Amino acid sequence: MLFYRHFWIAGFSVLAVLENTSSDIVETPIFDTRAENVTVLAGETATLPCQVESLGKKYMVVWMSPKMILISNGDRRLMDDDRMSVERPYDPDWNLHIRKVRYDDRGMYRCTLNTNPVSVKAVHLRVDVAPDINEEWSSSNTVVNEGTTVELHCNASGVPTPNIRWYRKTKYTSATEKEPIGTPGEILFIHNISRYCDGIYECVASNGVAEDESKEIRVDVQFKPEVRLLTKRMGHYLGKETILSCVISASPQAEVFWRKGDKKLVTEYGKYRSDVFHDRPHTLTLNLQIYNLQKEDFGNYTCEASNKLGGDTENMLLYEYPVRRAEVPTSTLPPGKANIRGGSGAGTTTTFPRFNNQITAYNKFNRNGPVEMEWNGANSYFGFPVLLRTLVWTLCIAVYNLSSFT
Repeated sequence: MLFYRHFWIAGFSVLAVLENTSSDIVETPIFDTRAENVTVLAGETATLPCQVESLGKKYMVVWMSPKMILISNGDRRLMDDDRMSVERPYDPDWNLHIRKVRYDDRGMYRCTLNTNPVSVKAVHLRVDVAPDINEEWSSSNTVVNEGTTVELHCNASGVPTPNIRWYRKTKYTSATEKEPIGTPGEILFIHNISRYCDGIYECVASNGVAEDESKEIRVDVQFKPEVRLLTKRMGHYLGKETILSCVISASPQAEVFWRKGDKKLVTEYGKYRSDVFHDRPHTLTLNLQIYNLQKEDFGNYTCEASNKLGGDTENMLLYEYPVRRAEVPTSTLPPGKANIRGGSGAGTTTTFPRFNNQITAYNKFNRNGPVEMEWNGANSYFGFPVLLRTLVWTLCIAVYNLSSFT
């Protein structure tokens, strides 16, 4: 014979179906009521344990939510949430499974048994949340002027609360190496930022329960142009060609050109050619090549650069080298003599004037060199031999056969 009876569990009326037997002896269930803690990462499946041995037909297992809402009666789900179910891998098990756990699922769950008094097993569910960086509340790529103060924000959530660290990536670091910068926290301050501080900054949020979350923020630092010359004076010979160079640093990229006086030089064709070489970020070299130098090409040249933040110039002087000519000097000093050894004229003595500075001597008659000329005249001040080679001799101390020079 069957009969029905109501039980009140945690303020709820539960209808139980009981079977009358010929015996009034009912075995008492063995219920493990020890409280337990379960920790799970949001998005995963949580298993809340509950074991009852010798349950019999008189008793039933009921799960209650942290908000005291009836979840299940026996193995039948009562709550309208298909993520939850009672799983029984073994006969004593009445485990509550929660799939795709959300942070809102956290709290104290109760597995109850309708004994008198009611038996309760408390299971506390803790839900950890992986770090997550909120793009809307974090900084994006930014462009700033040199000398200003920059604030970079990195807004991250998670359970436990994430720790935020800052790094800067440079050309000297590999993909796995980063340069720590600043102090941990949601905001990175860069005071009086310079052009050398531009680059990619990275915030990394970590809380130890899942993989770190990171975000890269590019910072571009703008500054007005700066012009630098490798030399401010350059000499060259008439009729030759030369190259003038200047180095320009600027951000954004500057308009660059050479001018002579008030005239901006046209370099696409003709006498001038301009070449630009990008050495490194924000820095370039501007070369001006000048062909067939004439008198009017010598003078002051200006390397000029400008962008929206300002401009800069530097001046270079291009001057003409004097033409070097061989001259036969005259002297009223007492003459000297030289003994010629080897080659044509060997064994003879030649008279020539003495000079206090170096000269260049041209011997049109001797092609059999070398000829050694040793100064041995009066008032001698050179006491060493001079070796004369080829038809053009330099650093001579004497002129051989002076009368034959033209």
